[in-house]
Amino acid sequence: MTTMKPKNDELDVIYQESRQRVTGPFARAYTAPWWLVIMVGLWLWVVYQMANDAAYADAFNQIKDGIPLTIWLAVASYVLALIIGLLTGIMRSYPPEPPETKLPPLKQAQRVFYVLFYNVVSVYIEFMRGIPPLVFLLIAGFIVVPAIRGPIEQAINSTLIPLLRIIDPEITDVVWRGRDPATAIAGLSLIYGAFLSEIFRAGIQAIPKGQVEAAKSLGMTNLQTMRLVVIPQAIRNVLPPLGNDFIAMIKDTSLVTILGTSEITQISRRWSGSQFTYLETYAVLSMIYLTMTVTGSLLVQFMERYLRRFARR
Repeated sequence: MTTMKPKNDELDVIYQESRQRVTGPFARAYTAPWWLVIMVGLWLWVVYQMANDAAYADAFNQIKDGIPLTIWLAVASYVLALIIGLLTGIMRSYPPEPPETKLPPLKQAQRVFYVLFYNVVSVYIEFMRGIPPLVFLLIAGFIVVPAIRGPIEQAINSTLIPLLRIIDPEITDVVWRGRDPATAIAGLSLIYGAFLSEIFRAGIQAIPKGQVEAAKSLGMTNLQTMRLVVIPQAIRNVLPPLGNDFIAMIKDTSLVTILGTSEITQISRRWSGSQFTYLETYAVLSMIYLTMTVTGSLLVQFMERYLRRFARR
């Protein structure tokens, strides 16, 4: 006895029925962002504790003074890291070519300089990516800064300060103590510059070579091609990881507490140690970090959706 095989249209109906999704309130509840609900619940719990418990309120009143400095550290370090990462990423995207036999001396010197600079940049990137950020901050704060602090102070006080005193005679000499935010910003920007360099390199190399060749055929120079064709597309391609690294930068500002910088983690350590309110202090500290990072994450998602709509136009 033979069985009849279902026709193609019958198979399509069976397939569509099997793929039907549940609709209505249950479906919306299934796909709701419950993680955000949980985060908001934790945030409201800490706010409630601050309103009803003096220990939480005192901890927040102490920590809030360091919020502007923490935001400044994150923003300034990230902007510098973007500049470092973009410049080094462009260089890493174009490795040195094999030497040519017949080149003018000036061209040959440029090739040699490019090879040297390319390898210096590569050493910097691999070094920064290969050691923990905390270790580099220790190196920067306790080895590099003490070694260069004296010559930099002397150079500034002997050249720039006399010129500024023409405008304002009350300007005093510069004293770089090594524990100011400048040291923390320099360290964080150098660390993240290496990671952003690889992100930019991936974005640049993802651009089809045909677009670069088309730009050159239109008479564009290498600088114009990079500025008008390659970099805008590369930035749009790598925006999600760039946003994630900014959120990571906000969290990693806590590492500069080892340099004595009075950001929110350093203030929390001092306050909890003096008052023995570790639970209350670190709960408030976690709430502040979560507020900044979740806000940053939502902004990144909004920018991604905007760029996707802009790209479809």
